[in-house]
Amino acid sequence: MSLAADSAMRGHSTHTIWAGLRLAWMLAKRDLRNRYAASYAGAAWNIGVPLLYALINVIVFSVLMNGRMGVRYDNLPFALFYFLPFSLWTVFAEVLGRSTSILRQYQYLINRIAFPQWTLPLVPLASALLCQAIVFVLIAGLIVQSHVPLAASAWVFLPLWLIALAFTLGLAYAVAALAVYVPDLAQVVPVCITVLFWLTPILYPASLVEQHGAWWVRTLMVDCNPFYYLVESARHAVFGDGSTAWPAIGAMACVGAAVFAAGLAVFRKLQPGFADVI
Repeated sequence: MSLAADSAMRGHSTHTIWAGLRLAWMLAKRDLRNRYAASYAGAAWNIGVPLLYALINVIVFSVLMNGRMGVRYDNLPFALFYFLPFSLWTVFAEVLGRSTSILRQYQYLINRIAFPQWTLPLVPLASALLCQAIVFVLIAGLIVQSHVPLAASAWVFLPLWLIALAFTLGLAYAVAALAVYVPDLAQVVPVCITVLFWLTPILYPASLVEQHGAWWVRTLMVDCNPFYYLVESARHAVFGDGSTAWPAIGAMACVGAAVFAAGLAVFRKLQPGFADVI
């Protein structure tokens, strides 16, 4: 193949990807408008309900965790301790939770041969990112109100956010494809999300697991839980001493990239049968 032809193919592929992303953004905005079109509160339900649960958790666990935050976060207000990792979790829970039904929701598009089906698992991102943006505003207000200084490494939160997003989308692609053939995933995935939430140190300090957990507890909650490292790295980057564990972040980036690639591969492998099953 000539260099000119190879360059043209790469340009066409890049153009196709950007066209697909623009289509996904259009569908995401429409999904956000239509999801609560018949309700009086509209999209406020999408934001208000998760925040209500979050505020209840803050009120309850700020009392339960009083004096048990450990030396690492002893002076950090519990609301900030909770909402920073919750900002990562809310995207994961929303996108993965809806991935089990997203292809059936848009089944009328799957039967169109030219439609880029890979864009559909991206649709829930709009509502998830909107909720996350509200949480970020809340975090900023709490930082100003509490006069909590940011660490010099606070910018590391951005690559951690990208790693969490890659991990989320990889699982969403795999689950969306598998759910077409295994409808029971619609009941299994929400349960798994809830279990993973409680296995991750979002509402409690990681030191409780590191210092007091049995070996099998540490294996389950630490070694086999990528969100454990994302949560702790995000907290330490923003509110820690300014140091950054780059080897750990590099390892998480490799895991996130591998999960994204694997999820996309599963989606592409199962995609030819979507129209027949749905």
